[in-house]
Amino acid sequence: MPGAKEFPSMMVLRPFEKNEEEIAVKLISQVYREVLGREVNKFVRDEVRRILEDFDEDRDLFLIAEHEGELVGTMILEHGNPEPECCNMQFLVVHPDHRGHGHGHDLVTKGLSFARQVGYRTVELNATADFDFALAMYERMGFEHVDTYLWHGSEVYTFDKFL
Repeated sequence: MPGAKEFPSMMVLRPFEKNEEEIAVKLISQVYREVLGREVNKFVRDEVRRILEDFDEDRDLFLIAEHEGELVGTMILEHGNPEPECCNMQFLVVHPDHRGHGHGHDLVTKGLSFARQVGYRTVELNATADFDFALAMYERMGFEHVDTYLWHGSEVYTFDKFL
């Protein structure tokens, strides 16, 4: 990726800790604001809180990508899908300075592994067309585009990955 910074040390993927809610919301909101061109902090905060209120460690996963002690990425798998054998992948974000190094791919791979391990048969995710750099990655990783709808004036694509 042109202009991407070099990071000689490894990215660490680890479970979210409860005291990181604010910093995670801040990163997710920053990435969404950058990509969508509008403020979505309340939406992000409300959704993260909704997910955490119903969080089940046996069925859900909230991963943090960390580089040299700094939170630079997130990914949430949650059981909130109406289909019992399907989970939702949400808030997969990587800080702009850390893109192009495979960290998004690593977050998705770890999420898919967890989903298989706990018995999900399908992982579903939604992404706006504005996240064009991520859409291509989802398709390369075997996600299938299954639906399109409008959300606040943006096209949203629904992808499913059958495990």
